[in-house]
Amino acid sequence: MSKVQYTYITKDGSVTVYVKGNAQTAIASHPNYDKIIKAVKEGLPEDDMLKLFNTKEAITEYCGKEIEIKDGVLFYRGKELRNSLTTKILRMMDEQFNIEPMTKFLTNLRQNPSKTAQEELMLFMEANEMPLTPDGYFLSYKAVNDDFLDYHSRTFSNKIGDICEMDRLDVDDNRQKTCSNGLHIGAKNYAGGFGGSGHLMIVKVNPRDVVSIPYDYNNMKGRVCRYEVIGEVPKQKDGKDAYNQTAVYDDAQWKCKICGCTDTYIDDFTDEERCADCDSLV
Repeated sequence: MSKVQYTYITKDGSVTVYVKGNAQTAIASHPNYDKIIKAVKEGLPEDDMLKLFNTKEAITEYCGKEIEIKDGVLFYRGKELRNSLTTKILRMMDEQFNIEPMTKFLTNLRQNPSKTAQEELMLFMEANEMPLTPDGYFLSYKAVNDDFLDYHSRTFSNKIGDICEMDRLDVDDNRQKTCSNGLHIGAKNYAGGFGGSGHLMIVKVNPRDVVSIPYDYNNMKGRVCRYEVIGEVPKQKDGKDAYNQTAVYDDAQWKCKICGCTDTYIDDFTDEERCADCDSLV
């Protein structure tokens, strides 16, 4: 079979290809963007090219056959799902955004053995707009002592790289009990209120490991059975938690000429990279 010679143009992170007389456009966030570029170069047959532009076809590649789209409705393992997450997935898919983190989040969420916990977690996610990771986990926050031990039991180390875990059955699953057993996480503003002179850590949580979301404080805290500590919110020079900044740690390629620190953060207001210790520009 001879290669198809396509008429196409790439501009500003998008590609437009003329297929069977019609213009098909994909922006860089399209799930098949790289495959489309490759297909143009290799002269893929036109029917196959059209499938690459179809985001509804692409979603099958993300999550196998567990997630299916029919007439604007999302099905998971053949069961129709309608909630805020599926609505957002469908909207982002139509707008050609990368939906892989969200579909993986959905897959992880459905592995949670408690339907109640699944529903409660969505309250937490909606209230706090928690970011998702590429593998379908979400990021949250944990305030700890100045020695990185948890405030309550002082038995869990929360240094970067630590994994905190306990038996799920030992975590209280009653949403009405606002303070009870479990590994506690929270939104940045909530967890930061417990920071004091300690540390505000960034933790990565699998939706599968969420046990309950207490009803108080507007769904800003949760109890889980496992999380991984992946970062720390840096502090300003006066010791006050800098909640408007995102930590970036252990950059072996950089060392501050003023204080010798190797830790940096990105200032969310200016997008400038600064030293986490003396606040000088990198």
